[in-house]
Amino acid sequence: MKHLFSLLILTASFSSQADTPYFGVDYMLSDIEISSESAKPTATFLRAGVNNKNMAFEAQYLVSSNDDDIYNINFDIDKSVGLYFVMQSNIVNGFGLDVSLGYAKTQMKVTSTSQELPTDYDYDGFAWGVAIHQEVPYIKNTHVRLAYQSLFEGDDVDISGVTLGFTYQF
Repeated sequence: MKHLFSLLILTASFSSQADTPYFGVDYMLSDIEISSESAKPTATFLRAGVNNKNMAFEAQYLVSSNDDDIYNINFDIDKSVGLYFVMQSNIVNGFGLDVSLGYAKTQMKVTSTSQELPTDYDYDGFAWGVAIHQEVPYIKNTHVRLAYQSLFEGDDVDISGVTLGFTYQF
């Protein structure tokens, strides 16, 4: 939690130079791929950022909504915290494209009823995402957002997913 607070303070410090702060909530259908096997737990993303001239700094916090199993081994993304630099296209006919590059720290819990396993795993490093968003015609400053987000890739583990959510610009 202290990492999230630090990221939010850092993001808020950019607001003095930024044109528009924003806040978003996304639902994520994640995909944890380990040795060609896949678990698909769900999660919720909270996003806060500030943008200025098609560039933004964004902090993301993910909390788990559900878990999934591979061969009676339970996988759950406990939480993830990330900070991203977001490159934003111009909005054309209500649509825009975002590409985000940054750093994420993801904690995953693994449990099994049949064998002893370490329970907590930390994955941190380069993270990226691509999003398309559309303005909501009758709700000012609101966008619907569809994205692909990669939280970690390496060590025979890939944590990624597809998100769908809303963004509101202040």
